Amino acid sequence: MPVPTYSAHRDHLNTIRRAIHAAADPAQAMERTLAVAPGQLLAGERSFPLKPTNALYLIAFGKASSAMTQAAINTLGDRISGGVVAIPSGGSLSAAGMRVFHGGHPLPDQGSLAAGKAVGELLARTHPGDLVLVLISGGGSAMLEWPLPGVQLQDLRRLTELLLQCGAPIEDINIVRKALSRTKAGGIARLAAPARCISLILSDVVGDRLTAIASGPTVLRRVTPEDARRVLMQYHIWDKAPDRIKSTLSLPLRSAVRSPRPHNVLIGSNRLALSAAAAAAEHLGFAPQIVSRQMHGEARSTAARFTRALLRVRPGTCLLMGGETTVTIQGTGTGGRNQEFALAASLLLPAQPPRAMMSLATDGVDGPTDAAGAIVTSETRQLAKAAHLDVEAALDNNDSYNVLDPLNALIRTGPSGTNVNDIVVGLTYT
Repeated sequence: MPVPTYSAHRDHLNTIRRAIHAAADPAQAMERTLAVAPGQLLAGERSFPLKPTNALYLIAFGKASSAMTQAAINTLGDRISGGVVAIPSGGSLSAAGMRVFHGGHPLPDQGSLAAGKAVGELLARTHPGDLVLVLISGGGSAMLEWPLPGVQLQDLRRLTELLLQCGAPIEDINIVRKALSRTKAGGIARLAAPARCISLILSDVVGDRLTAIASGPTVLRRVTPEDARRVLMQYHIWDKAPDRIKSTLSLPLRSAVRSPRPHNVLIGSNRLALSAAAAAAEHLGFAPQIVSRQMHGEARSTAARFTRALLRVRPGTCLLMGGETTVTIQGTGTGGRNQEFALAASLLLPAQPPRAMMSLATDGVDGPTDAAGAIVTSETRQLAKAAHLDVEAALDNNDSYNVLDPLNALIRTGPSGTNVNDIVVGLTYT
C-alpha cells in the first residue's frame, strides 16, 4: 500500500480523532456493561440481587456524568429510586427523580459542595439489600466534594491552585484531596452502608488505577493526614496552605465505618482509545506503533522525546502515545498541556520529510482555553516565523495558545462529554 500523502494530513488526523472519541463514548460503554433482569442488576460479568422491595439509588459525577446517567436511565427506567448527579458547568441534564448540580473543574465550587452534601443526604436513607449505582468519570474529584468538618470551599480552592501551579501529578493531588474529604478514598461506599455500591468507571488516569480515578470514592483504601502532609511538604507548599487545612491535617485519622465490599467495573479507558486510534491509522494506510500507554512528565520534555522517536521511523508510520503530561507554570500566558506539547514539538520537526502531529485532550478542554489541543507540522515553525511569532518566548511564558491560534493550529471540538486522558498522534510522510 502506498504511503498516504502529506497534503491530506488534516483529514488523516481528523479521522483518527473521530475514532478516538467513538471509542471513549460513555453511552456505548454503559450499554455494553449495564443491564437489569427480574430480581437482579447486571454489571459487567457480575449480577447482584435486587428485590422489588429494595431501593436502587444512582450517583453520577464527572465530565461524562450526563451521558452515563442518561444511558443508565434508558436501561433501568423507573427501577431507579432517586439519585444525585454532578455535571460540568454549562452542561444540561433533564432526569426525573434526580437532583442535578453543576460542579466546578478543575477547582471545586459551591455546586461541587452542594452535590456532595446531597449525596450524604441520599445515602443516609439506605437499608440492607439496597444497591447504589455510582457512575464515575474524569473530573469527578473537583465536581463532587463533601469536605471534612472545618474545611471550607476557599481552603480547597486555594490548596488545589497551589498543587496545580507547582506541577504536582494527579496522583499526589488526589492524596491531599482524599485526606480532606468525606466522599473520596472509599467515602461514598462507607456513606452508602449498609447498602452495597456498584461502580461503573470511565478512567482518566494513566495506568487506570481505581484508587486514583476521581480519588477512588468507592475503593476502600484510605489515606492518612500524614500522607497528605508529606505531599504538601514535598512540593514546598505546606507553609502556604490555608490554616484550616493545616489544622485538619494535624488531626489523627478518624475511625472508618464498615461497609459491604463495593464492586468496581472499568468500562472505558485511554488504552481502548489508543487501540481505536491505531486501527483507524492502519485503515488509512499507516503502520501504527504505540510508543507508550503511560505518558507522563512535563509536556515540553515529553514532546521532545516523542518527536525524536518520530524522526527515527520510516515514512508511512503512525506513532501513538497516551496518558497525561503536566505543565509547571512559569509564565503568565494562555495555553494547556496539549498545546504546549504540540508547540514544543514543532521546534524539533525538520522541513523534510514532512511530518504532522496532533496532541489531543479527549474531554475537548485543554487547560483554561476553548481548545482541545493542537495540530503542528514540519511547516509550523516557519509559518510562525513569517507571522513574527516567537515560539521559544511563548513556551517560556506558557503562552502556546496565542501562537497556535493565529496559525490555525488549534483543535476546537467543544466539551466531548467524556474524558480518557490525552492522546498524541504523529504521522510521517515521504
